[in-house]
Amino acid sequence: MIESALDVLRPGLAADGFELHAGQSETADEVQVVLEATREACLDCLVPESVIVGIIEDAIAACGAEGVRVKLIKRGFDSPRDQKPRQE
Repeated sequence: MIESALDVLRPGLAADGFELHAGQSETADEVQVVLEATREACLDCLVPESVIVGIIEDAIAACGAEGVRVKLIKRGFDSPRDQKPRQE
């Protein structure tokens, strides 16, 4: 169910250089989701953390897991990368 929800979101995030993975389930009503910035990630393209968490929780709810909270783990955001302007 969680993977199905993340599958819906992955293409949009991948277009901006991000990967989305399910992490460890903390409890029955909380799941870790890992948002990883690749070397090509456009950090300016990502919405604020509270917004992305809401989007992920809504996607999970739409897949039938109402009330599941997301604990977002961010990886690769502190790594040096070539910051190129995003091409539209």
